[in-house]
Amino acid sequence: MRRRTSRRAYTKITRRVKSSWSKISAGAGALAFLQTVTQTDMAGTTALPIGDKAKVFLNSLSGRITGYNPFGGSVPQTVNIGGVFNKWSGIGLGAILYGMVPARSLPHKGKAKTLGKSLLSAGILGGIFSAPTNNNTNSIPISNGSGMVVGSTQ
Repeated sequence: MRRRTSRRAYTKITRRVKSSWSKISAGAGALAFLQTVTQTDMAGTTALPIGDKAKVFLNSLSGRITGYNPFGGSVPQTVNIGGVFNKWSGIGLGAILYGMVPARSLPHKGKAKTLGKSLLSAGILGGIFSAPTNNNTNSIPISNGSGMVVGSTQ
């Protein structure tokens, strides 16, 4: 005679995995956002101690979004329209398209769609605040109200 607890245990495990998948997607989106915003400023910090890396990271994050550098520094506030097209938004769009394929035999389509939405939105938001590249002329300088330009176009 079969035991009934095996079926019950199976549904508990799948529910736990489903609830964990939304956490994984949210975490991946947050990491993609942080990496996109701070990528250029963190490039030269490989030889620094962890405390100095944390200061550069926080300066980069708050400087690119608000223009305020809590630990001193000169990270300007930027709005980079061309930064929307980055690797995270591309991966997110690809995952969403994978989830929309009308074939039933593809595995994890719903999970891919959830992860794709998270990565696409994080890639777009992070790309807006990312540092402009040299060949990108779509960034907008931000004024701090006194007539001085805080960000730059190059």
